[in-house]
Amino acid sequence: MSDTPLYVHRSTVWFDELDMVGVLHNARYAIHVERAMTVWFHTLTDLDPSDGLVVVKQYDIEFVRPFTRERGELVVEVNLQRRGRTSAVFGFRCLSYPEGPDGPEVLHARGIRAIVKVSPGSLRPAPWSDAFLPVDA
Repeated sequence: MSDTPLYVHRSTVWFDELDMVGVLHNARYAIHVERAMTVWFHTLTDLDPSDGLVVVKQYDIEFVRPFTRERGELVVEVNLQRRGRTSAVFGFRCLSYPEGPDGPEVLHARGIRAIVKVSPGSLRPAPWSDAFLPVDA
């Protein structure tokens, strides 16, 4: 992953997302990443609307350290790792800053999310528009 995130999303973790031992439930990380990706897609003003028609091909998450703070802020960083003709692989990191924004970051989870753009109706792979993202060099 690049040192500079493509997008940073701040997401509130609520009490009902914690499991019986008081940590963020493992399935909730994917939801926070999905929210970050959705908000990022909506920030792309020149995006062809068809570029939003995607299916998830792969989701891999490594859980590094439990997130334990009710009503805490989970920071999701998204990076583009690869872009093909019809697919893209994004890396993500889920972080917190328990000592404040200038304090050290705590890594809670990291992984990848691979998507494939599809055509409506057939759901077959379709090429990205030229405006989507630059193709890997």
